[in-house]
Amino acid sequence: MKFTDAKIAIVGATGLVGRNILSLMEEREHKPAKLALFASKKSEGRSVKFLGDDLPVSLLPEYNIGNFDIAFFAAGSSVSFEWAPRFVSDGAVVIDKSSAFRDDPDCPLVVPQINQKELDNLKKGIIASPNCSTIGFVLAIKPLIDLFGIPKHIVVATYQSVSGAGKEGLEALRFQRLGEDYSGPFGKPIYNNILPAIDELGPDGFYKEETKLMTETRKILGIEDLEITATAVRVPVNIGHSEAVTLFFTREVDLGAAETALKSAPTIIVSDFDDYPTPLEVAKTDDVVVGRIRTHPSDERVLCLFLAFDNLRRGAVTNALDIAELILIKK
Repeated sequence: MKFTDAKIAIVGATGLVGRNILSLMEEREHKPAKLALFASKKSEGRSVKFLGDDLPVSLLPEYNIGNFDIAFFAAGSSVSFEWAPRFVSDGAVVIDKSSAFRDDPDCPLVVPQINQKELDNLKKGIIASPNCSTIGFVLAIKPLIDLFGIPKHIVVATYQSVSGAGKEGLEALRFQRLGEDYSGPFGKPIYNNILPAIDELGPDGFYKEETKLMTETRKILGIEDLEITATAVRVPVNIGHSEAVTLFFTREVDLGAAETALKSAPTIIVSDFDDYPTPLEVAKTDDVVVGRIRTHPSDERVLCLFLAFDNLRRGAVTNALDIAELILIKK
C-alpha cells in the first residue's frame, strides 16, 4: 500500500512529537487518503495546518473510532494503554511512542535499521518505538558489536535536552532564562544547571530513564545479558541529545575498522578526527553523528566515542515514520 492510499490517525497531534510527525510527513510529501488528528480536551476545536490544509483536532471518540491503517500514538502511556487496543480492534496497526508496551513480550520494540524483521510477527498489532536516548545509542553501537563481538560491559552517560520533557521542558528553560520562577517538569532549576535525574528514582538507585535505556537496548539487540551501566543527565539545551559511550570489548579494537563500520552503517555520520558532534549541529536532521572515536591509552580493547542526534527527529518521529512506511509496504 502506498502512503497516499493509507488512512492515518495521530493521537497527541498537538504535542511536540505529534507536530513533528506532521512536519516529517510534509517533508516526505506523504499526504494520506485520510488523516485524523486527536488530542486532549485543551486542544479541542483547534486546527493544524498540513500541506496547505487546516485540519481539525478532535477528542478521541468513545465509540466508532473509525477504520485506520496506521495510528501513531504520541500522548503518553496512560492514553496508549487505554486507546491503542481499541484502534487495533478496529483494524489499525499502532505505532506507540510512549513506554506503555516496550516491555511487553508480544509487542516488538523496533528500530528498523536494526531489527525490522520483528515487524513480521505482530501478535497484538502494536509496535513500540524506543525511548529517544535508546535509538541513537543502539544505532551507534550495533555495527561495533557486529565487528568486535559482544562487549563485557558498556558505560554510557546521556546528556538530554529539555525537549525530551515535551513543551513543558522547553517552557521551563525559556522562563528560567528570563528570570522567572518556573520549574516545569524538573525538580530543580535547569537554566545554567545540569540535572543527573530523569524520570522517577528506582529502589536500585537508577532513574527510570537509565533503566529504560538498559532494558530497551537488550531487547532491540536480542542480547538479554548485555551489561550496561547508564547515567542520564538533563542539560539546558533545547533540542538534541548527546551521549558519551565506552565499550569494553574482549579483543583489541582496530580504530580504522571501527570507523569504517560506523561510516557504512545506516543513519551514521562520522566526524573528522579533529572535529566532534554537538546538539546544535544535529538539530532538524535525521543523522546520528559520532566522533571522539578512540581507544583507551592503557587498554586497546576499550573503545570510547561521543555521539549526538536530534531527539525529536531521529529519536522519535523519524523512527516512527520509518516503521509506518515498512508496515504499509506489507499491506
